Amino acid sequence: MRVSFEAWRRHARSLLARGVAPADAAWEAWRGDGSLFADAASADAPTAEREYRVPAAVVSLLEQIACHRDPQRHALMYRLLWRVTHGEHDLLDDAADDDVIRLARMAAAVRLASHKMTAFVRFRELREDEGVRYVAVFAPEHDVLERTAPFFVKRFGTMVWTIVTPDGGAHWDRERLAFFDVDHSTALPAEDATEALWLTYYESIFNPARLNVAMMRKEMPVAYWKHLPEAKRIPALIAGASERAGQMVATTLEREVAPYRIQRGSERGVPDAPRDHALAETTSMRIPGKRTLDSCRRCPLGAKATQGVPGEGPVTARMMLVGEQPGDEEDLSGKPFVGPAGRLLRRALAEAGIDSGAVYITNAVKHFSFEPRGKRRMHKTPAQKEIEACGVWLDAEIDGIAPAVILAMGASALIGVMGQRLKVSEARSMELIHPSGAQVRATYHPSAVLRAIDEPRKAELHAALVSDLRAAFEAAGGASA
Repeated sequence: MRVSFEAWRRHARSLLARGVAPADAAWEAWRGDGSLFADAASADAPTAEREYRVPAAVVSLLEQIACHRDPQRHALMYRLLWRVTHGEHDLLDDAADDDVIRLARMAAAVRLASHKMTAFVRFRELREDEGVRYVAVFAPEHDVLERTAPFFVKRFGTMVWTIVTPDGGAHWDRERLAFFDVDHSTALPAEDATEALWLTYYESIFNPARLNVAMMRKEMPVAYWKHLPEAKRIPALIAGASERAGQMVATTLEREVAPYRIQRGSERGVPDAPRDHALAETTSMRIPGKRTLDSCRRCPLGAKATQGVPGEGPVTARMMLVGEQPGDEEDLSGKPFVGPAGRLLRRALAEAGIDSGAVYITNAVKHFSFEPRGKRRMHKTPAQKEIEACGVWLDAEIDGIAPAVILAMGASALIGVMGQRLKVSEARSMELIHPSGAQVRATYHPSAVLRAIDEPRKAELHAALVSDLRAAFEAAGGASA
């Protein structure tokens, strides 16, 4: 049986007036009608009139918790109320209090359930004699219908609609919002033309290149799929994501890189066409070269830096190393990993038994991101939008090199390669796969070794880097095909 917040509030006032302590109130026997109390103190006896001052923040918190499905919520709510009205007026300010922590988490869960309802309710058209009505069936994690219905009034105020949940229904007739008990045997209307349009739209905005199934399930929990029309398409979209991502990369490259291609078998080409390894030595002609990167203005970094810094290494390399971005020395020389971090990386490669000339080395971002400090240019971590802007060039390199293993060095490199923010310490033990099929591994960026707070930590990070390089090299089965 549903119990409204107002019903709980009336009874809580009655208990307070009788002086019933939280430990003596038998909330588990209460049904919301003021009856069935096991404690003698709650019997229908005259009560003394007494006014209690309760902070508005406490009332707001209690209203939220009343929507939670925890069977102990009413007892927890009363205990909070009792403490606030018996000397702990500022209880909510104590973030370390066990009751406050638990109730705050419950309130957060209710807010999340309300948010999910606004995101996942899907209406279907129902034609009746009186006109068109839109009906939706939804099962929120908590009883948030009455709390959330005003959102739909504001959003769909010109429609006549009904929302049915396990807790009851809400109906809006363009003038009044009403709540009612429902007959759960009522059938949901069949698919309509509007739903077909929605499915077409959903498929069109699905981005396979940035697919993250774990994040999708977190944002769109499987528990909600039952009433989501698009859910029936999700398995197929996931299954075909890798192929579609490859097609997207090819299409993007055709548009962005084509102006800089050299026409083989002909003396004609782009004026002053670059003859660097990326354009002159590859047969795929898809790896972005220096001229391409120099002219790139996909983000503001291209206009600030001295020049673009393309990747370097054999196009047959089975192992690709991806760093964060060029540093000051790389920006001036136009070559990757030639500064302090680069020198440390090459020492680590040697210690791991790997020829640095046999692997392909590049960065997630192709231009130097910095802040001017007097005459010096200080490294600045690239923003996610800058990493995403360079994604087309990194994807092109991965497509052109086709490595068996990609070793992402640092958190920015992981964003560039996988499209998600991960902790390097955790990602080192994860099994990650790039949409191209390449195995993705993670390690610390050489600059993290240089910035270590003391020698023991520096030695620890350096050893981890060497170990990860060796493991990635072995997983790749060799340096080149």
